[in-house]
Amino acid sequence: MTFDIFLFVWVLITLLISTSPNLKVTETVLGKQEMRHNMGFAIMIFLPVFLCVVFGDLRGDLGVYVTGYKLLNSSVSDVLANWSQYKGGGFELIEVFIKQFFGDNITAFRMIIALIQSIPIVLVYRKYSEDYALSIFLFVANGYYDGWMMNGVRQFLAVCIIFAATPLMLKKKYLPLAVVVILLAYTVHQSAIMMLAVIILAHFKPWKYLTLCSFVVFTIVLYLYVERSLSDDLLSSSSGANPVRILISAVPVALAFYGRKKIEEQDNQLINMCINMSVITMLIYVIATLTSGLLTGRLPIYTSMYNLILLPYLVNRVFNEHDSKVLRTTMIIVYSLYFILDMFLL
Repeated sequence: MTFDIFLFVWVLITLLISTSPNLKVTETVLGKQEMRHNMGFAIMIFLPVFLCVVFGDLRGDLGVYVTGYKLLNSSVSDVLANWSQYKGGGFELIEVFIKQFFGDNITAFRMIIALIQSIPIVLVYRKYSEDYALSIFLFVANGYYDGWMMNGVRQFLAVCIIFAATPLMLKKKYLPLAVVVILLAYTVHQSAIMMLAVIILAHFKPWKYLTLCSFVVFTIVLYLYVERSLSDDLLSSSSGANPVRILISAVPVALAFYGRKKIEEQDNQLINMCINMSVITMLIYVIATLTSGLLTGRLPIYTSMYNLILLPYLVNRVFNEHDSKVLRTTMIIVYSLYFILDMFLL
């Protein structure tokens, strides 16, 4: 818990000093010149998160993965020969490769897994977020470092592999490559297959009739798939996700809808995609509330990662200067309280 407090204070302090122009450089983002934090500062902000994941206490199911790695005695040929027996043969291959080079070194195992997670997070948020420091603050305050980087490790590895393909998703001619990345992530965790449909929906224009109809169809199909996939016993024994999650996920959707005219004028392809990802996040939480929070409730992480790009944009580009400062300050206070409550009370 001491390290969690240090980590939170660290990202809060870096957030406060991040507005200094000396920490920023000019970069080309989607054909436009934008100000972004320099790479050194970007790494510095996220480094304590990385160190926490590598050297911190074994939390969530990270201990299970560490134990599994210790007991691993398979070879690459063994994994390939028995591919159908694994839930995620791709993850098994990653483990085998690490073990061949580093043996039973648990620190090396944790470090390589954390690197595969951390590199896409730093690179994508630094390039595409209006406020990288705010995105990382939200990442920590939401508990993603604890709830995902050290829990649900295999699924979050798949999430980060797909997240790394964000530049491919933004250009339609590279969508086939994005599909290949999703299929690669599917070998790590089977839930990644959902993203084949999502990346198509994400390219629709937000709030258009066709887009909304497509979202309705997606929601119905996913609900029916989940309901048929889960046994009656599992459905009856597992509770749905907390409805509060629907409300929380609806906040960026509501802000984007409020500023839809200004957003439409700016016609930012990335933000259009992020808005659709945000809507999908909310819809999946609705399904999770009606079915199983334990299983379906873990799917939104694929799309909610884009909320951390969308929220800084909405704060900086949709509202006037006064309202933007008020909204940014309010967001920091609310998420700080959430982090504290989650740590000590929830």
